[in-house]
Amino acid sequence: MKYRNFLHIITFFVFPVLIITACESGKSEKKTNENYRYISGDAQGTTYSITYLDSANTKFSKAVADSILDNFDMSLSVWRENSTISKFNRVDSMEITDKLFLTVFFRGREIENRTNGAFQPMIMPLVRAWGFSTEGAHPKGDLNTDSLMAMVHTPLRVLPADTSAERQRNAFIIQKKPGQQIDVNGIAQGFSVDVIADFLRDRGVRDFMIEIGGEVLANGLNDKGELWRIGIDKPVDLDEERELQAIAKVDNRAIATSGSYRKYYMNNGKRYSHTIDPETGKPVDHQLLSTTVLAPNATNADGFATAFMVMGVEKSKEFVEDNPDLMLDIYLIYGEGDSLNTYMSKGLKEILEEI
Repeated sequence: MKYRNFLHIITFFVFPVLIITACESGKSEKKTNENYRYISGDAQGTTYSITYLDSANTKFSKAVADSILDNFDMSLSVWRENSTISKFNRVDSMEITDKLFLTVFFRGREIENRTNGAFQPMIMPLVRAWGFSTEGAHPKGDLNTDSLMAMVHTPLRVLPADTSAERQRNAFIIQKKPGQQIDVNGIAQGFSVDVIADFLRDRGVRDFMIEIGGEVLANGLNDKGELWRIGIDKPVDLDEERELQAIAKVDNRAIATSGSYRKYYMNNGKRYSHTIDPETGKPVDHQLLSTTVLAPNATNADGFATAFMVMGVEKSKEFVEDNPDLMLDIYLIYGEGDSLNTYMSKGLKEILEEI
C-alpha cells in the first residue's frame, strides 16, 4: 500500500541499531531471549516485523500474521485489482459487507471531520493527476485541478443495505459520482497494526512491538526489560545516508511519521511533494518536512500524521492543543532558511531525546 518508513527500532534483540526496511527485508520467524519471539515478512507493498513475549504460548506465527495481512490486502490495497477498494473505485455504487473496508472507511470520515478535510480519503483523483499512483511518479508540472476538486469534495451517499438492525451494522450501499475514487493509504496501514495488536492482547500478550511499513505500536517491555525505543529519521533525501534525529521511549502507544522529503519528483526545477492539499488541489508547499505523531492507536497516529503534513507547523500545533481528547503528541521537523528546526509537544518532553 505505502512505501513510507521513517522509524527505526533501537536496541532490538542483540543488534545495536536496526533499520527496519534495510536489515529485515526477508521473511523469518525465530525465538529470541527467553520467550520473546520475532516474526518478519513482506506485506502491503512493504515489510513488517513483530516482536512479542510469548509467555502464554499463544501459537501466534508468521503464517497467522501473513494471513491477517493478506486479508488487509484483499480488502484495502489499491495495488490489487481484485481488492474491495479497487472494485469500489471502478463502480458508481456498491453494496459492501467487508468489515475491514467499512471500519477504515468510517474511521477515515471521522478523521476527515476532525481535521476539517485536511485528511481526505477522496483524494485519489488528485493523487493520480499529479503523478503519484500505482503507475509510479509521472511528472506533470503545474496543473489546473479545478475539474477534479468537485470529485474530491462531493460527499458519498451511504445507505444501510436494508432495514434490519443486524444488516444496518454490517452492510452498506455506498454511492459515488463517476470518477470519484477513495484512497485509504493514510490510515489503512495503521489500522492493520491495531488489528494485530488486538489479536495479541486478546491472547494475553502484553509485551510486544508491531511495525508495518514504519507504523509502530509498542506495549510493555522489550527483551532487555526496557521500554521500546523508536528512532525518528532526520529528513534527508533518498541519495543521502540515513541518520536519526531523535529517539522516543514508547509504551502502550502508537507512533507514525509522515514526511515530504522522500516521495517527490522534480519538474522544470520545481519540487512536487506527494502530499496533496485537498483545499488547493496542489502538492503542499510549506516548510514542514516531517511529522511524527504519538497516539493511543496506530490508526489515529497514521491518519493525523497525514493530516498534519497538509496543515503545516502552526495549524498542527493548534490542533493538538485544541483537541486534548485525542491524546496526541507531535514532533515536527521543519525548515527555516538553511536550518532545521524542531517542535515537540509537552507530552514528549520526558520520553523523546533529540540526537
